[in-house]
Order: sequence, then C-alpha cells, then structure tokens
Amino acid sequence: MPAPKVRLVSHRKTIHGWPTDSISIDFYKGEADNVDASPSQNKCKPNLILIFIPGNPGLIEWYSDTLVKIVEQLGVGYAVRGISYAGHGAGDDVIGSADDHKHSFVNTSGHQDVVGTKMSVSWKIEGQIKHKLSWVDDVIEEWKVEFRTSSQPTAELPRLIFVSHSFGAYLVQHMLLRRPALLQQTQQIIHLMPFIRFDPPPLQKTVLSKLAHSYEYTIPMLSNSVWALTSTLPRKLIDIYLNKVVGLECDKGRKITLDVCTHPNMIRNHLILGFEEIRELPELTNDVAFRLIGKTCPTSILFCGCPDQWAPLSHMEELKELKSKAQISNIDCVYMESLTHDFVVHPEMIELVVGFCLDQIIRPRLLSSKL
Repeated sequence: MPAPKVRLVSHRKTIHGWPTDSISIDFYKGEADNVDASPSQNKCKPNLILIFIPGNPGLIEWYSDTLVKIVEQLGVGYAVRGISYAGHGAGDDVIGSADDHKHSFVNTSGHQDVVGTKMSVSWKIEGQIKHKLSWVDDVIEEWKVEFRTSSQPTAELPRLIFVSHSFGAYLVQHMLLRRPALLQQTQQIIHLMPFIRFDPPPLQKTVLSKLAHSYEYTIPMLSNSVWALTSTLPRKLIDIYLNKVVGLECDKGRKITLDVCTHPNMIRNHLILGFEEIRELPELTNDVAFRLIGKTCPTSILFCGCPDQWAPLSHMEELKELKSKAQISNIDCVYMESLTHDFVVHPEMIELVVGFCLDQIIRPRLLSSKL
C-alpha cells in the first residue's frame, strides 16, 4: 500500500445564500493524483483541521500552494479547509452580475448606496462574518458525515486551528467571540500580518480615510479607471508590468491578479468591502477580544518588515506592551524583516511563512510531549 498522499479539491458551494469558492486539502490512501481514483472513503481522518480565512480581495486560490505545503509537512492527521469571500472569485454567479450591482448600488432615490439587500452579504463586514460562520458549520457537518460511523456515532469532533491573513484576522476574532462553542473547539490561532485595526502612519491614514468616506465617488472612479485601463491593454502587456514593475514573480499569482483587475464587478466588490473595513475597524487594539480568546487558546502573530500600512510594527509593539502588563496573555508575536504583506505572490516568501506556521503548530506539541 503506497503512503498516503495529499490532494487538493476545489469546490463551488452555496454558503449563506452565496455561490462561493472553497478548497479542501486532505491525505488520501492509495493514489491521490486522480479524483476518481481517490473516493471519499479513502480519505484519511483528520484530527486537526486548519481553517484558513484569507485577506481582501478574499480569493482562496491565491493561498492554495502555501496551504498544500503546510499540510504536506504536518503529515497524516491534518487537513485544510479554505474559503473565498462572498462575492469574490471568478464568474458572475460568484461576483454578482451587472444587474445585481446596479440594483444594489443605487437606491430608490437615485443616490448611490452600498447597503443593497442581496449584495450586503458580500459588501458588508457583517455579511462576511455570517458567511464564514455558515461555512465552518458546513465543514463540521461534512466531517460528521464522513467520519462518524455506526460504531462511533459520537466520535469526538476534530480540533481546529484558525489561520488568517490580513483582514481575515478580524473576521476570525469576531467569529470566535460570537460562537463560544467554536472557540472551545479551537486549539490554536495563527494570524499573518493581521489587519484588525486601522491606524497606519498619518499620511496613509489621511488619504485612505478620505477615499473610504467618499466612497460614492471614489468607488465608481477607481473601478472604472482600472477597467478602462485593463480592457484596452493586451493581457500579456499587463502581465509583464505586474511581473517586472510590480514584482509579482509568481505566475499563478499574476493570473489571479489579472482576473481580478479585468472584471469590473470584482474590482467594485473589493473596493466596497475594503473601504468599509477602513471606515469600521477601530483605531486601537481590541484588548478585550485578545483577552477573551486568550483564556481558551494561544494566538501566534506574524509581522513583516517592509512598511505595512495594514499591520504596522507599532501594532506589534503595542501587543507586546499589553502582554508585559498582563493585560492580555497567551499571545506570541514574531517579526520577519524579509517578508511583505503580499507574501503570497512571492514564491521565496511563501517558504518563510510555511516555516513559521509549521513552527507555531509543531513546537507546542513537542514541548507538551516532553512534559
């Protein structure tokens, strides 16, 4: 019998009423390269599931290679579940059609409004939180169907490790605070460059705040400008620009970026949610959230070296100060100078992030085994 192999399966499911892209990464007994050769009954039972929540623009495909590397090195007994944001992906059924945007973005008085009924799931932070909670419920129910048997009808549910990037950290915090039972099931939290408060350096803060609070003008202007540029230039030329000028060396990352930039509805979804993040996120650290979550499970946070307006080093220093004063606990902050916030499109950085995640997951288990 060959050793179990890792296989990634992409799904499109309706989550909280919204067609959504998600992935599952599992070990399979036998041949894992072919879907038909590895039916679900050959899936190895995971005792620990990594639940991955990306940052905005919320495309899980960006992170799939990173997540495969992590679970491959963790070994049998681990699995990954990851999800895109509602309204963020490829295709009108996921992003929303032009009519969806038109009817939701313009209210009956003729003025623009980002609180449309249907699109509020994808355009509002509250909608995204509910969307992710519904998905986690589905993940747990699927595990019950696949691994609870007549001989083990009450088999203990798997433990969860939440891994997030950027704004995904904010979503994870609020998901766990709303669901105490989910928090109890969670063994560990790992945040990668968390965007959980909006307090960048003064110049960036002023500019971004003005853009976000003038959304009724800036969103159409920015989305139309990007669309006009990308719809007139050859895709190959944009690809070269992203590679040579922007520095996106990852072929897969550039393809996904091109897909985002060349679809006007996707650009709009990204901007509407992003501007609400800027308007709604607090300026100060939510020490209450860290304190409540820290009572149940540890949190590891990775900060990057390049100036990061979403997770600046000042936020790390404040967390360390709160910890030194015993105002928060069970939290560990790590700084890597060679990383940038957009690590996921830089192959050489992905290895560093994979190493960080593996160290944070494996080291506590090694320590506990020695006790």
